[in-house]
Order: sequence, then C-alpha cells, then structure tokens
Amino acid sequence: MERVLARFEGDVQLVLYPFALNDTSRVATQAALCAGEQGQFWEFHRMLYARQERWRRLPNPRQRLQEFAETLGIDTTALASCVKSGRMEKLINADKAYGRSLGVRSTPTVFINDKRIVGAQREGDFVRTIRQELDRARREAQ
Repeated sequence: MERVLARFEGDVQLVLYPFALNDTSRVATQAALCAGEQGQFWEFHRMLYARQERWRRLPNPRQRLQEFAETLGIDTTALASCVKSGRMEKLINADKAYGRSLGVRSTPTVFINDKRIVGAQREGDFVRTIRQELDRARREAQ
C-alpha cells in the first residue's frame, strides 16, 4: 500500500480505522495506538504486518509486541502501561462500530471513496481504482 500511496502523493490520503477481529488483534491494535503516543504508530503498524506470523496466533502476544517495540526504540515501560490501562479501548470500539456501519466484516477492507475492496489485492488493482476515482473527481470538478 505504501508504494501505491507514494505514486499518488498529494492526490490521495490514507485514513486508517483499525478493525480488531479477536483478542489477539485487539492487543496488537492497542499496542500500535499506544506506540502512536510516542510518535511511532506507523512504524509499529508496519512491523505488525511484516511480522504477523510471529504474533497473530499467540493467545497473549504482549511479550512479543514488547520485543517489537524495543526494536523500534519505543519506551516499552510506557507502552506496557498504556496497553494495560485499556485507555485505547474506547477508540478501538468506536473504530470497529464505524467499520460495521460501513459493512466491514473482515480485514483487509479498503475503501477508495465509496468503492469497497475486500481481501488482499494486487498493487495494480489499487492503482487502477485510484486512477478511475481521480479521473471521476476531475470530471466532476469541471
């Protein structure tokens, strides 16, 4: 997705609403949001995806997520405290409710304007859809 966004820099914007499907992904989402308090949301988010096979099947991934955070230079004590406090729960619940209101049932689900794309897609599919939407927006602006 990052390469796609780079191709359209200045023309598109990514807005992410985490959609935790189970307790394990909920903890990972909390950790990412807590990493964001230290200015490391996107770095942590990228690491979660790159290393998902190392944590997604663990019943309690907290220790593994702490190791990821340490790799990124995140204050692990602050991260653990934030996750344990549950203060991100309200945001996670709101994001999930919003996703459900849009008909999201699984991840990944991507919206490009009002076009819903469900499941893993090839880069070219995203590029084509974005181009179509940009062309449509330009025509409507004339």
